Amino acid sequence: MKKIFFLFLTIMCINTIQAQKLTGLWYSSDSSRVYEIKETDDNQFVAAIKSSERKTDSIGYIILKKLSYNSRKKRYEGVIYAVTDGKPAFVKIKFDKHNSNKIVLKLNRMFVMDIAINWVRATA
Repeated sequence: MKKIFFLFLTIMCINTIQAQKLTGLWYSSDSSRVYEIKETDDNQFVAAIKSSERKTDSIGYIILKKLSYNSRKKRYEGVIYAVTDGKPAFVKIKFDKHNSNKIVLKLNRMFVMDIAINWVRATA
């Protein structure tokens, strides 16, 4: 019985770790863009536009830079760049509590309150 419980617990931990993998392809909230998040050599992440339905977008444009995990706050933090004007903003990224295939990006771009953007994992 103990072995079965340990095996079950191990499988659950592996699934949880894999489910919260940041790298890969992500759809924008309106599904008009696909972003690819990659890990860099210095344990940080970058995201670029992989494909887009918007005519003014440039494929390969780096939208997220210097993204790293803040273990104290249990979130990713970095810089996001606006596609339209290239302006940077501080971004905080967390996985959705109820859906591990969804991340919430909060941007500190407005004075009064943060802007929240949702990305959904692109599954094959």
